Amino acid sequence: MFYRPEDGHGLPHNPFNAIVTPRPIGWISSRGADGVDNLAPYSFFSGAAYEPPQVMFASTGTKPDRAGTKDTLDNVRTSGVFCVNLVEQAATDAMNASSEGLPAGTSEFDHAG
Repeated sequence: MFYRPEDGHGLPHNPFNAIVTPRPIGWISSRGADGVDNLAPYSFFSGAAYEPPQVMFASTGTKPDRAGTKDTLDNVRTSGVFCVNLVEQAATDAMNASSEGLPAGTSEFDHAG
């Protein structure tokens, strides 16, 4: 199969999601200007360079209560700070809970327990 993303794929699931496997999950934590902590999983993250040490994550999509972005990206733009955590198997349920589209100002740490 020759796959051109712009042409669609006609499959039940997007094959692009399987290009990099296994794909670890980066659990990105950040703090908003209001002091509320945010925690969100990102499957598109990685180390990017050794010198200086760099990590990256890609935030796509939006939330209706965040003016064209998501809580994590809004927090990072405001503070310039985020932390990349790795999700271990034992934390899968908490990670899934932190991926819910909660209202801005809600702590995913508290929600996920």
